[in-house]
Amino acid sequence: MQLYYGDIIPYLGPLLQGLAVSLGVSLAAAVAGGALGVLLYAGSASDVRICRAASRTYIEVIRNTPLLLQLYLVYFALPQAGVNLDPIAAGVVALTLNNAAYMAEIYRAGFQSVPAGLREAGAALGMSSRDTFWRVLFPPAVRNVLPAITNQTILLFLASSVTSVVALPDLMHAMLGITSTTFRTIETFTVGGLLYFSVAFLIAGASRVVETKFIRWKVA
Repeated sequence: MQLYYGDIIPYLGPLLQGLAVSLGVSLAAAVAGGALGVLLYAGSASDVRICRAASRTYIEVIRNTPLLLQLYLVYFALPQAGVNLDPIAAGVVALTLNNAAYMAEIYRAGFQSVPAGLREAGAALGMSSRDTFWRVLFPPAVRNVLPAITNQTILLFLASSVTSVVALPDLMHAMLGITSTTFRTIETFTVGGLLYFSVAFLIAGASRVVETKFIRWKVA
């Protein structure tokens, strides 16, 4: 067996297009999942029993079932309920719902790491519960778990490759198409793997820059 990467050069365009789709889907799911994760954490920490039970049940169900199963339910089961989603929309929805559960647990760890004195200080200043949450507790909580958020974002990007099973035109889908045409399986997956690695490496590097250069406050 002789490796030859020359046959892959004409397909660099489709590979980069697939990478762009993977990045777009992952970014949308990261933002939406991060926002939904805040709501899930707030619900799980709520004094209202129904909200607390619903949020915790959702988190446990999502974290203990495969992402592929969740994607199949979104893409194949929802149409039976009259909700038809194209592959990209289904991928974003499935990744968002999955990411939100993990982000809620990350937020929980972050808020538990914030000293109780900050909450008391907010109350002493006459701040509302909402202002105390967003202005006093949220910034240091996110700062304390930024490495975990970064790790989850990288895992989300890598997990987006699963969406290729519903014909979403992402990087993995492009790689599979190229291998079926060129039969250069090792070469194709090596190049694709390097693209996945490069993006994950850049995300980790950007997180370190943000943590050291832009986020200067820290709660001991």
